[in-house]
Amino acid sequence: AITWEEFIEEFRNYHIPEGMMEMKAEEFRYLRQGPMTVNQYIRKFMKLSRYAPEAINTDKKKQICFRRGLNSVLRTQIISHVYPDLNTMMNRTILLEAEHLKAEGEKKRKFNLQQRARQQERTQRIKTNNAPRYQPTMQYRTPGSNSQQAAPTYRSYNTGNQSKNNSNATSASDQTCFGC
Repeated sequence: AITWEEFIEEFRNYHIPEGMMEMKAEEFRYLRQGPMTVNQYIRKFMKLSRYAPEAINTDKKKQICFRRGLNSVLRTQIISHVYPDLNTMMNRTILLEAEHLKAEGEKKRKFNLQQRARQQERTQRIKTNNAPRYQPTMQYRTPGSNSQQAAPTYRSYNTGNQSKNNSNATSASDQTCFGC
């Protein structure tokens, strides 16, 4: 009779080249979470751990390898606790990541609201500063119009072309000030 461990070893030797086993074992040793979510990291950790059985032959070694690959924020929170097994540690890590993402989402929402408020203030200031200044409409008055306040008239000096007996009459050279 053959044991399960012997079967696995013989199966791997026959179907998986030794060079591939070494590459995957090294990939496992240098596995880091990086931009992956915890769930993605767990799947990759479990998949690659098959190729490095000596690195995870006890639950304590599994926990050390798993924790070593986590990002720094999660690792610092996980390291302060003792977990009975790897599954408990993985579950706790998933929950921690969910809370971190929730907190980051709230921070981003607050930041975006503040940014929008600042942008609105800026646009209001710009609109206020660049608002057209309304000038009173120009009122054109004719010399004989009935207005509450008569427009001042100015006489131009005669150049000597008009006769002296017409000097008292209003001449065509009278000009009205339109307040321009």
